[in-house]
Amino acid sequence: MPPSTQNRIEGLLLGTAVGDALGLPMEGMKPSTIERLGWMKNLRHRFIFARGMWSDDTEHSIMLAQALLASDGDVRVFARKFAWELRWWLFGLPAGVGLATARAMIKLWLGFSPEHSGVFSAGNGSAMRTAIIAAYFPDDAEQRFQFVAAQTRITHSDPKAIIASLAVTELSACLLKAEAPPSQEDIISILKLPNNIDSLSWDDEWNNILNHMEKGWSENIPLPSFLSNIGSHSHRGISGYAYHTVPAVIYTGVQFNWDFRKTITAIIEAGGDTDSTAAIAGALCGAFGGTTAIPNQWIAPIAEWPTDMNELRILAQAIHTRNALRVRPHCSPLLLLRNLLFLITVLLHGFARLLPTTLRR
Repeated sequence: MPPSTQNRIEGLLLGTAVGDALGLPMEGMKPSTIERLGWMKNLRHRFIFARGMWSDDTEHSIMLAQALLASDGDVRVFARKFAWELRWWLFGLPAGVGLATARAMIKLWLGFSPEHSGVFSAGNGSAMRTAIIAAYFPDDAEQRFQFVAAQTRITHSDPKAIIASLAVTELSACLLKAEAPPSQEDIISILKLPNNIDSLSWDDEWNNILNHMEKGWSENIPLPSFLSNIGSHSHRGISGYAYHTVPAVIYTGVQFNWDFRKTITAIIEAGGDTDSTAAIAGALCGAFGGTTAIPNQWIAPIAEWPTDMNELRILAQAIHTRNALRVRPHCSPLLLLRNLLFLITVLLHGFARLLPTTLRR
């Protein structure tokens, strides 16, 4: 029996957090380094004392969801609310902020409007947080487009960032309703976005990526070869360029029929921007399979506060019923303490990478 709609929304948010937390310790690593460490033989949380914490990918998803709930379906209100979420988030001194996102948030504090704060970048910052828009507007493609474009332009003004974010959102909308894995033909049809990008100029690079997807699936080409075919240096891992990140996640999800464990494992094994790739993959797989598809041994060890996994469930219920609420404060002493612990742990991971591989196992 397929999971309920609310359970799928919970799966989307919990899947984001789980993928993010699992991928975080390996962020920036090459696939060869990950293989030498042997961590993929037993993929588990390794961020701090066998526990996991999430990064900006999940934080942004939470803030975007709260802005959605406060907007009452008005895209201008949504943009203003989300811009303030980002302003206060920067005030909390988070670690690991993407360069384009950081510059955009500084512009917001300097008085730029949400319509003009974005930096010309096609990084994956907007794609990593966008899936929840599909849960709020499950039956309205035009609203999804307007809200995706609005949230993207706050931080990223390159149209490629909008196309990649819209691809994640539209695929999420499909998976939230699917009773079986969508066919490859249906996936390509969704990713062509024929009805949603009238105000954007069509991009030949995206069209070329879709052609490589079709060929790769039909010929069972492995992910590293697919990445090479679309211009990514697979030996370095999946980059933070949205036209590498999003296609890699979708390609892998289709290969494994959106199985949560297999997809997350494969996308982290590919290296690179592992927290973001796994966060997007977790959102998509969770949207399809619901919470029961996510291994409990990957959920239970996540140690977060002042917003925890249970509050993600509450947020999912609010998205389902459209009841405005907040689960994450704009700013608080607890957030500052949390971010300080997170920063210290990130620095310790950085120092650990200077050690020989045998000492890091």
